[in-house]
Amino acid sequence: MKISEYAVKNYQFTLIMVLMVLALGITTIFNMPRSEDPDMNAPNYPVVVVYPGASPKDMEELVVKPLEKKIYGLDDIKQIKTTIRDGLAVIFVEYKYAVNVDDKYQELVREVNSERANLPQEIYSMEVQKVQPSDVNVLQVALVSENASRDKLKEKAEDLQDELEKIPFLKNVEIIGLPDQLVRVDLNLEKLAQLHLPVTFIANAIQSEVANIPGGSVNAGTKSFNIKTSGNYQDID
Repeated sequence: MKISEYAVKNYQFTLIMVLMVLALGITTIFNMPRSEDPDMNAPNYPVVVVYPGASPKDMEELVVKPLEKKIYGLDDIKQIKTTIRDGLAVIFVEYKYAVNVDDKYQELVREVNSERANLPQEIYSMEVQKVQPSDVNVLQVALVSENASRDKLKEKAEDLQDELEKIPFLKNVEIIGLPDQLVRVDLNLEKLAQLHLPVTFIANAIQSEVANIPGGSVNAGTKSFNIKTSGNYQDID
């Protein structure tokens, strides 16, 4: 007897089996583990280069092209996309899937670091980053006031940050959006001329206040203490 013939003749049994399979499928769907941001570990890595003062053309010629040439020499490269701005370049390296993501990350870090000596010394930073699907902003809270000062908003934001960081399993809490502080220095050029002081003297004096210079070490018995002369600003005054 054929299966189709048996199913027709015993339609009650066939109907029960179909309903059982349907119920099992529905139960499986509703009980299947789910994640909003699953750990996919995609083999994609942005290379971020910060070169203060460089124009987009300089970034392309002096930084991006040498790095792209170096990276294209690696195996399993799918494509490279680059974004260039004033003083900033982001080279997004995409590998083919089915590669070992950890090995490819280490390989890319080694190749980028090996090219560092051939790039301009003025580059501030060059970093190969990992893209994690879990690194998303789940919740953003805005503090808004019509009359509160920047320092007051910062104080309240830090208080809120301290409270949020006490929550278990919370990965990270960051404060963003605070306006940068800017201090304008107006010079009395006539007074400078009387004192025979160039404008660069004032600029260098201000610049020296943010310098951190190692001051050596002091031995006290069996212990040694490092000394650092710091000129960091504490306040505007």
